[in-house]
Amino acid sequence: MNSILSEAYSYTAGGIPLGRIATSVLIILAAFLIRNTLRSILKNTGEKQLGIAGALARDLIKPTAFLVIILGVYISIIIHSLSPSTIGWIQKVFLFLLTVNVLWLLMRTIDAVAEQMASVADGTESRMDDQLVPILRKLAKFILVAIGIIFYMQSNGYPVSGILAGMGIGGLAMALAAQDSISGLFASVVIFLDKPFMVGDFVEVNGVTGTVEEIGIRSTRVRTVEKTLVTLPNKEIMDSNINNYSKRPMRRTSTTIGVTYDTTPEKMKELLAQLRLMLKDDEGVDNDLVYVNFTGFGDSSLDVDMKYFIMTVDYKIWLDMKEDINLKIMHIVCDLGLDFAFPSTTVYLTK
Repeated sequence: MNSILSEAYSYTAGGIPLGRIATSVLIILAAFLIRNTLRSILKNTGEKQLGIAGALARDLIKPTAFLVIILGVYISIIIHSLSPSTIGWIQKVFLFLLTVNVLWLLMRTIDAVAEQMASVADGTESRMDDQLVPILRKLAKFILVAIGIIFYMQSNGYPVSGILAGMGIGGLAMALAAQDSISGLFASVVIFLDKPFMVGDFVEVNGVTGTVEEIGIRSTRVRTVEKTLVTLPNKEIMDSNINNYSKRPMRRTSTTIGVTYDTTPEKMKELLAQLRLMLKDDEGVDNDLVYVNFTGFGDSSLDVDMKYFIMTVDYKIWLDMKEDINLKIMHIVCDLGLDFAFPSTTVYLTK
């Protein structure tokens, strides 16, 4: 049996190695068959398994399939009698593709692990892990690419140690060229340690107001109220004033009402007393920070300024509570027999 296979493999016709060509075709067909089988297994595993196993299976489908194909193509080529220079060139190409594929596999693995870590971080009360996961993810990929480049250069005989040593000569120029990137890296470390804001905070930085979605190694992404995504360099963030609205314990609210000029001083005193009492009796208002004052004589109204703090940072809850207080103000004004003023003009005619 072995002799038959050996003869078939070595069969030539007119100087053409038909046996080896047929073997190459069979190897490539087998590679495609193995690829399809692995894709099917990984796909089914990804659909059925939960957690890290399922995530890995889904993310590794494409790089695994590509790895099988390049291995099949490489084996189908080197079985032929080729010149040493051609074999050397093919090996360099194969090593490059293999390095890229392994990096692809490892990066997909990092993505799968990071996604699982992010889902776990979402279930915790602390938001520190929410911003730590993306940074670790990018840092791991950066280190991985650096190792891959060094491995490929070392495998091809490049003097990596000499190159690294030579980099010291041009290190100053490189440092000057990359000073913005280095500044951004240090700024991200400062943001992480000092914590002026965290993922999910509503902030105002450099005239941009919105919710922090991601804190990266070089920049921070903020989703604005208009739902646009603004990317801010971390270096500029640390050099600017940061207004973190999420850190306030409550929201300041200011309202001005105007009543008509036929309001008597006694009625005005009663109005002010009832407004102050209403705010201090409201459980959602800070009783120690209630200011209600008759502040002036407007063009068409007697103005009453109300300043108070609603004890919530949630914008929707704040709007609902403010609406409830405004309705109470209307009831008080109406119950006292007063009228809200509006811009008007009185014309006096004399004979």
